[in-house]
Amino acid sequence: MPPTSPLPTRLPAFRLLVLGSVLGLLVLILGPAQSPAAAAHGSSATGSPSASAAKTTGSSPTAAPGNTGTPGEDSEASQGPAGTTIVYGIPGLTINDIDPVRTPNLYQLLSEGSAANLNVRTIGSATCPGSGWLSMGAGARAQAGPPTDGEQDGNRATCPPLSAPSTSDGAVEKTRDDVDDAAQSGAEAQGSSDEDLADSSADGTSTATIEDFESIKEPNVDSGYSVDYGMLARLIREQGRSCVAAEGPGAAYAVADENGIVANYTDDAAAADCRLDLVDLGAIGSSAWLYDPIPDYSYTVPVSFDREERVAEADERLGDKLEEVRNSATSGSEEPTIMVAGLGDSSSLPQLRAFIASGPGYEPGSLSSASTRTPGLLQLTDIAPGILDQFGVSSPSGISFDNTPTDDAPQERIDDLVSESQKATSIYQHLSTFSLFLDITFYLLFVLCGVLLSRNLLSRRGGATIAPRVHRFLAWVSLAVATLPMSAFLAGLFPWARLPHPGFGLSVSIAVSAALLFGASLLPPWGRTWRGRVAALSLLSFLILSADLITGSHLQGNSLLGYNPIVGGRYYGLGNQGAAIFIVSLFIFLGLAISWLRAKGHRRMVFILPLVLGLLAVFVSGNPSWGAKFGGTIATLASLLVLLALVSRVRLSIFRLMLIGLASLAVLLGIAFLDWLREPGARSHFGNFFDQIVTGEALQVVGRKLGANLHIMQINPALAIVTPLAVIAILFFLRYLLHFPSISPTSRAGRLANKWRGRLPQVFRDQDVHFGFLAAVTGMAVGLVLTDSGIAVPSTGAMVLLPYLLALSAEHATEDVGVKSVAGEKADRA
Repeated sequence: MPPTSPLPTRLPAFRLLVLGSVLGLLVLILGPAQSPAAAAHGSSATGSPSASAAKTTGSSPTAAPGNTGTPGEDSEASQGPAGTTIVYGIPGLTINDIDPVRTPNLYQLLSEGSAANLNVRTIGSATCPGSGWLSMGAGARAQAGPPTDGEQDGNRATCPPLSAPSTSDGAVEKTRDDVDDAAQSGAEAQGSSDEDLADSSADGTSTATIEDFESIKEPNVDSGYSVDYGMLARLIREQGRSCVAAEGPGAAYAVADENGIVANYTDDAAAADCRLDLVDLGAIGSSAWLYDPIPDYSYTVPVSFDREERVAEADERLGDKLEEVRNSATSGSEEPTIMVAGLGDSSSLPQLRAFIASGPGYEPGSLSSASTRTPGLLQLTDIAPGILDQFGVSSPSGISFDNTPTDDAPQERIDDLVSESQKATSIYQHLSTFSLFLDITFYLLFVLCGVLLSRNLLSRRGGATIAPRVHRFLAWVSLAVATLPMSAFLAGLFPWARLPHPGFGLSVSIAVSAALLFGASLLPPWGRTWRGRVAALSLLSFLILSADLITGSHLQGNSLLGYNPIVGGRYYGLGNQGAAIFIVSLFIFLGLAISWLRAKGHRRMVFILPLVLGLLAVFVSGNPSWGAKFGGTIATLASLLVLLALVSRVRLSIFRLMLIGLASLAVLLGIAFLDWLREPGARSHFGNFFDQIVTGEALQVVGRKLGANLHIMQINPALAIVTPLAVIAILFFLRYLLHFPSISPTSRAGRLANKWRGRLPQVFRDQDVHFGFLAAVTGMAVGLVLTDSGIAVPSTGAMVLLPYLLALSAEHATEDVGVKSVAGEKADRA
């Protein structure tokens, strides 16, 4: 940073400016933060679970008020839904599998009820059936072990077998004895909570145990996730909402408590006297993904695998079960609520699966939840809270199902959901290719900077003639490259997923979006200068991202640089790579705009513009209903305060930088606290993070996120290398090395740095442009430390920042690079 002298007379004004900014930010954010989380698409997310259930189910008898009584109260309020709720699990099932001819039962349920794509991500990239059932019952991500034996002859499977529960009295007693022994030895905080299950099992069921359940739970010990095994069944039982019957090994995984004890296990859930039935109908999968864990059971996969045949078989089993339900219904009984869920993947390629809910309260339409805030999209971990909400039982997450009715024909609804699922799959498959393309593009720019701007090369080739052409060539290429990251978001405006070849459609959509952005930056009057072009492109990028966040972050989702519903890291708000582009574009534009305003004599606007636009950016990023980006909001606010200080000519010491960081963190923690005060189902990432601090899970979560950063570096080292290369570019191409006190122009490092004759230092002779650059770098540095998978922030930001700066370098392309330039550089150093 060029040396500047401190101006003590401006310091009090700056402090007042900072204080006013912080207070104004609090007033702006905290008001909307009290609204329902993203309004949950019109749902009353801030209401109690019972109120949310009433909204979801309308006036149907399945809606029940929240329980306030004690277990065992014989009252209508304590009985949960008036009719039985039955959940049929078919791991591997997708919406695309549903067909009126091949799967008539599934098609009928979807026609009469609501449907959604289901994210089934647990801990690994793909979800085995056991993991899906275990996660569904716990309402949290969990993985079922034990791992398969890779040395087993002929075993090509990647999924562990499901352990069939044992109903023998000896096995159950042995499990309880083991629990008692562990409790007495202090290994367990308490014994089994189900010691009286044998005496309380419903008619037609019995108590069972899953042997060696500890090995099944083992993968979750150090996963970073807290798993409450059998949460769904336990809360329904404890709140006096009858019982949960489990049919099949997968259902047993969902019902089993932490000791592997399964209450109300049965071979015929329809005959059981329980209000909630979980039925395992087997999985749809290839022999390379599943193998025969239980002889003659539905998980048996033939050697010659035909997916359509397996889907049809699953539909037949579903039809048989539905017929049993109808036959076992008593005269005058309420209509049951039927749910079908694809609780897992059918191959090692993860995809969105199917979820259907039919019965009282589920009108034909789409389902969503407050966790996804996306119509037609649910998480696997939403199912248990949604069922509890339907029963009038409060869950830890407070999630409920939001039914959006529609008049569309069943096939239209299927086509829409299939299109969204296909979009997610295509993005998932092409993500690494696009990321590698951006990495290679960045590397080429890096090499071009080093080779084409080298003094020795230019001097041998007639630098005075070649240099301007080199700079202009680099500028045009860089301006085109700078449009690529934003074009990955704008591609979401095109219906490319409905084309016969979605991958080709995605490529064309990105190319068209990049061309539109490039053309917009060349329009007059701003398109006449390089500063105007960069300013137009950076402002356009910032405004597009802001508008998208305000309107529901539709471009962020299913984007090559956003987030993917298959991965399920987040479903709304500002992603890491979007935050990087958001921050860099904002502050590069502000640097150029402040320079233009100062040159025009608009002294007040020099401070008003960054304050207004910066607070708007912090508001958009930090609003829990819009950006909901905790680390990105701190990064934006810290960058804004740094820019205001630099523009005010306040020297930034280490102490003042620490104060800026602490003030930014304090503001965001205050917002997180107020968001935490809302109902669990209405909280955003801010409130959830504060809840993790309160419950002591924050360190565990931070550890998991640090592990995610390391994992990104391992699986995508090309992305991780971008950041150090960007640092090298700044130090050498901008010749910042020569500003270090210990490095002189005559030293070895100085001579090395001086071999590059880049024009970027001339750009930074304009201090306002330089200040914008420093603010952008500050935001990337803070984002690296505070955001999830933070390595993506500086890496993506560098892919935008370097092209912007190379384009700006063309402003000085016509300057001589001969003897006069060399003499000028020596004079500058002197």
